[in-house]
Amino acid sequence: MTNNPNAEKKIKTRISSYKSGMSREKKIYGSISDGAGKRYVLFSLYFQLNDLKKSEEYFKWYEKEFEDDSGEPVQKLCWAVTLYRMGKLDQAEYRLADLMLSNLYVIPKILGRDIKEYEIWHSSSDEFIDYFDYFPNEVLEALTQEDKNWIEGLYDSFVFQRIRQRYIEIYGELQSTDDIKIRRKLIDEAYRLLDQFSQSKKN
Repeated sequence: MTNNPNAEKKIKTRISSYKSGMSREKKIYGSISDGAGKRYVLFSLYFQLNDLKKSEEYFKWYEKEFEDDSGEPVQKLCWAVTLYRMGKLDQAEYRLADLMLSNLYVIPKILGRDIKEYEIWHSSSDEFIDYFDYFPNEVLEALTQEDKNWIEGLYDSFVFQRIRQRYIEIYGELQSTDDIKIRRKLIDEAYRLLDQFSQSKKN
């Protein structure tokens, strides 16, 4: 949340530029490839403004345009916390769980906890511990103490601990096996952990 009018103006200018660029790309090519990842940066820009109405509009547009997009950790943090600020707690918790499984180190780093890199298989560069070093300071500074309290409460909850522990176990097994069938089974289970989280919230 920025209180600097000049900074706010620059953010809004970037938002306008990024959205116009993607709209132009779709008009010309019929779809948006967005190799530069502007769609993710927009999450953090709206988050810095704390514009809940515009954020909600953008979330709906993003989900329509990038239905099968896997996302990335900065985006997921901004998405989760914004939904929390909107009072959409079930959606916010799901997005925070998604963030936790996309990078096991981001949340404890945000909370100021010491954490070492797990001896597990990391499937992409987004999952390594040093990914946090590239988090935009503007995003971290926009987190309020209330936001952090909410994150901490969920992170330490039984449901989050359970799916996190199983995720670590799965990727630990993936680190030590080359058997294709076993790997496929483990990866499929890892993908289902978020669905299990959703089911546990309904029960």
